[in-house]
Amino acid sequence: MLSNRIRALAIGGPTCTGKSDLALIVGKKFGGEIVNGDSMQVYRYFDIGTAKPSAAALQELPHHLIDIVDPDEEFNAAAFRLRADEAIRDISSRGKLPIVAGGTGLYLRALFYGLFPAKADAGLRESLNAEYARDPIGFYEKLKAIDRDYAMRISFRDRIRSVRAMEIYLLEGRPVSDLEKEHGFREPRYDVCMIGLTAPRDELYRRINARVLTMLEAGLVDEVRSILARGYTKDTKPFSSIGYREVLRYLNGSIDYEDMIKDIQQNTRHYAKRQFTWFAKEKNMTWFHYPKDLSRILATIEGFIS
Repeated sequence: MLSNRIRALAIGGPTCTGKSDLALIVGKKFGGEIVNGDSMQVYRYFDIGTAKPSAAALQELPHHLIDIVDPDEEFNAAAFRLRADEAIRDISSRGKLPIVAGGTGLYLRALFYGLFPAKADAGLRESLNAEYARDPIGFYEKLKAIDRDYAMRISFRDRIRSVRAMEIYLLEGRPVSDLEKEHGFREPRYDVCMIGLTAPRDELYRRINARVLTMLEAGLVDEVRSILARGYTKDTKPFSSIGYREVLRYLNGSIDYEDMIKDIQQNTRHYAKRQFTWFAKEKNMTWFHYPKDLSRILATIEGFIS
């Protein structure tokens, strides 16, 4: 049956599997434009630690949803879906292929399958944020006791998602994971081809360790200093992301340089494991190794387009 939904391509998977490189190749070959699907690359000034596309890559192909909000602005999955919808409609209206590439699984799911409706209470959220600030690990353990499935997909350092999950549980009387299953995310909002990139764990961890060193050589520590010099505080959301929070600890004297490197590498490896867990549950995603499977990937996309 023919679909009148907009056709789009998604490239997802753990960090360091080659999503950005593949998106460039696919975009040039099939006449596409890239929509960022990473929750941190939307923030201005946070460049090196978020692995934003290089200036050369941005010139090679149009990119959307990069550097669209200031570090102290609120941005979440619902806001992402709204902005991504606008970008996809614009790209498609010009006869181009929208290519959504990124490793934030929640953002891709929200875009392609929607978000389940849930109650919200600003006052409750404020008190939960205060409770989290007093004891992040204790808060996370409390959430894990309520909703282990969801808690295991996020980090105890993820204040936004931890607090929101607890808020939903207290207001709805049911854990997030149950509501997700009930919602089902059955019908995709677009006619989408889902490409998932993976890699053997040893190879992936080698890439992660090397990337961290490259980011530091590129000036990650000075980037953090420059962002702080702009007046943004360490409490802004993007500073809670991996790489930036460890550099902040180094700058305030909590850890030395070598420990900072090890912590960034280890925390990134742990993050990759959580991404594996998340994306493994995604429906309709076809898995490949990049660059080894490049010809198979291109053939799959060719078949989808034609």
